[in-house]
Amino acid sequence: MRKLAVVMAVLALAGCNNEVEGVHNQVAEHLKNPKTAKFANVRFDTQGSICGQVRGKDDAGQYEAYRSYVAIKRDGQYQIIIDETGNDLRIREVCGGAELQRRAEALADQPAPEGWDVEVIQGPNMGALTDMTARLIEKGIPSWVEYREGKPVVLIGPYPSKAEADARKAEVMAKLGTDSVVIQHGVER
Repeated sequence: MRKLAVVMAVLALAGCNNEVEGVHNQVAEHLKNPKTAKFANVRFDTQGSICGQVRGKDDAGQYEAYRSYVAIKRDGQYQIIIDETGNDLRIREVCGGAELQRRAEALADQPAPEGWDVEVIQGPNMGALTDMTARLIEKGIPSWVEYREGKPVVLIGPYPSKAEADARKAEVMAKLGTDSVVIQHGVER
């Protein structure tokens, strides 16, 4: 089944390969070393915008952490936005996770007696649940799954402090290029 999905994805991308390649060239220009750009979790929305994560090598030749990006298609042109902070709401508005981020920001000043979670953003085309959890385990990041309204949500934690959760969030992005949000454990989402 997975092989069939991969073949179908390759065929679907074949028609827009030149467009995606052009967008990736534009995104890569925002890196210190554009020729070293690596892309992960590339996906499309229904309006033709392209979402994903990108990283490149720094001046010392080491790969930097992944950063989320979006290429918003308007009138045949793309506006490129790269997330420099890890919390760019403009990207999440297009790529998924905006409501979760808004909820986390609204609760940020509230106490967290049960600790803090890192919640993986479940945007469109994020892949199979088993693939996501397997990639986390492979990188030594234990996770668990909670079902909300019949849909699986991947969580990491809880952590006793927000600082620890923020550090894990940064590690997940750096190692996997997987976007996530830090929010209090046990709060209604």
